[in-house]
Amino acid sequence: MERSSAGSEETARAVLAMCGGDIPRDGSVLFVGDECVTARVIAQKLPQVCVGMTDEARLERAVKEFPRAMRVQPFELPHVDGGYDFVWYAANVEFEPARARLSQLREAVKRGGTAVFRALCWLIDPSPDTAAYCAHRFGKLEHLDEVLREAKEQGFTVCDFYIAPKSDWTNGFYRPLLTRAEQYEGQREEYAEIDAGLREIKREADMFELHCEEYSYVYYILKG
Repeated sequence: MERSSAGSEETARAVLAMCGGDIPRDGSVLFVGDECVTARVIAQKLPQVCVGMTDEARLERAVKEFPRAMRVQPFELPHVDGGYDFVWYAANVEFEPARARLSQLREAVKRGGTAVFRALCWLIDPSPDTAAYCAHRFGKLEHLDEVLREAKEQGFTVCDFYIAPKSDWTNGFYRPLLTRAEQYEGQREEYAEIDAGLREIKREADMFELHCEEYSYVYYILKG
């Protein structure tokens, strides 16, 4: 799979456009995420982007395309003296409150720099079954407004935010993932070890279809 979480090129372009045009083209730029599409969109505008990935297979792809690709540990933001002009951090599964990651971002971005923080958030108060499932699957989710408040407490100026549309989850992730999974439908004995995983994928997709108004990825555009 190109990515391990919901997303799309359209969202990447929309969010980058919301960041404004004051990021230096030759400035220090960092993208940490789980796919190359967003990094490619950033590189079209900011060619000096440094790409960090935790997954080895995706890193191998990134190395072929981006001269400054590197392996990072989960939740790591590589250090650069003086901070970055622009950081895009695409969180996926989180186990700490958003303020922990925001604190890291605040240290990573130079004064006056721009940060994009993607976090999986509650858009409205979740139903009990959604809250229990998402806590098990994705870790700690916070309400959209709570992350806004925490960003301000960390010293960021909140410029805007963008909520990932439903299509980022359906067209951008679940449909291609389930299509891949169907390749194994007639090979249960050979691939028995992934049978439980396929059931969980379908359950996750069904949960989102039923409760997609309750949660999604939110892209916060912040000034340091």
